[in-house]
Amino acid sequence: MLRLLVLLMITPVFFPASAWGQSYRATVNKGNEFYHSGQYDEARNEYLQAGDTAPDRPESFFNAGNAAYRNDDIKAALELYEQAGVRVKDREMLSRTLYNAGNTFLHAAETGAENPLLKEAAGEQAGDLRQEGYKQAIEMYKKTLKLNPQDDDARYNLTYARKKLEELQNEDQDQKKDDQDQQQQQQQDKEKDQEQKDKDKQDDQQKQDQQDQQQQEQQQQQGQDQKEKGRQDEQEQAQPQKEPSISKQQAEQILRALQREEKELQRKKRQQQGRRVEVERDW
Repeated sequence: MLRLLVLLMITPVFFPASAWGQSYRATVNKGNEFYHSGQYDEARNEYLQAGDTAPDRPESFFNAGNAAYRNDDIKAALELYEQAGVRVKDREMLSRTLYNAGNTFLHAAETGAENPLLKEAAGEQAGDLRQEGYKQAIEMYKKTLKLNPQDDDARYNLTYARKKLEELQNEDQDQKKDDQDQQQQQQQDKEKDQEQKDKDKQDDQQKQDQQDQQQQEQQQQQGQDQKEKGRQDEQEQAQPQKEPSISKQQAEQILRALQREEKELQRKKRQQQGRRVEVERDW
């Protein structure tokens, strides 16, 4: 529960109490009316106006922080609580300021409200941002209890913030483990894919090597065949040419033809021997 500070009667330093105090209280009371009616922007303006009137008094800054908190303006609420804290003169009021600051951090952690201070502390990481909110709330509640050990609200909120922080840290660890498992699985899949690619590449290289070897062997064999054929051609050219062979029938025909020619020659010779030769006489 957010605490709205009840204004205390403090004697001013530089101005007459009757004139200065009445104006300050009137402005603060008007801010309280706006606050209770849910008009938090108007309430904050009145509180800040009262703060301008009495800049040394913490009450107006404290209540302005409450109004900013109600409008989920986390940054403004924390800044106003800080301004109230540096002006506080007693332990009770300081404990209330710290308590409300703890509630503001807790609210930021619960709702994820914008908080530049938490962003800077958490490195703008969403999970760490919530954890930082709980951590800051825990610190504020611990300081509150140190000033006022009887503050049951601060004790309850401290226990709650610790529990939520532990749950969030466990969730974060589980998420990190899941992420690590996923990354590990992805790495294993990547390594398997690379191994398969390397194996396929090696198989392709082996096939290519075999093809190259077969092609080389074929070329060598063709070269040897050409050399062998060349040697055979040289040997054939060096040997005497053989007469072409004839069949038996062709041989008999040739023999008969020769016999006929021989008979014809003998006949012509006989004819020439039996012819009388006339001798021409010149007498």
